[in-house]
Amino acid sequence: MKWLRVGLATIGASSLLMLPVGAVWLIHDPVLGRAGDLTSEKVNRAKARDVLFILNWGGITTNQVFKVIASYESARSVTGDHLDYYCIELSKFDVADFAKNEWHDGPEKNPLLAEALELGVNDARQHGDCFPSAEEANSEAMKIMFWSVVIHGHQPTGADIILYDPRNKRLYYVSYKT
Repeated sequence: MKWLRVGLATIGASSLLMLPVGAVWLIHDPVLGRAGDLTSEKVNRAKARDVLFILNWGGITTNQVFKVIASYESARSVTGDHLDYYCIELSKFDVADFAKNEWHDGPEKNPLLAEALELGVNDARQHGDCFPSAEEANSEAMKIMFWSVVIHGHQPTGADIILYDPRNKRLYYVSYKT
């Protein structure tokens, strides 16, 4: 019985020590890699290296000249709710073979995906003016790639969407979770 008492006391002491560690983790989230992201937003601070993941996800060559025209990264809630967008000017739109089947010409015919696109684009437009309208984003002039879409019931609640407009050589990315 003595070993049980010592074991429970050790677990209790460890739990008490973990409370301040958990509080510090919430403030300095190692996944986000930046202190204060739970409460701060970043407007037009993204650099080219910050958007490389978008080109990689889309299978777009990173061996080119590209420029971040506008960006917005919202504060994160504890549950991960957020809105991020990036507007990127590309010199070329070369897609790798592995990603060619992921891209398609608009408009999106699946109503749930179309709704996810509309929600993301409208949210992005509320925080800046670089994004096309929902009608332009879901038109035959746009190339669309849905990286991920989360559906709750029959309602999109999160998505990572990449758009490319060949007319102005712009790549648009929006990520949201509600």
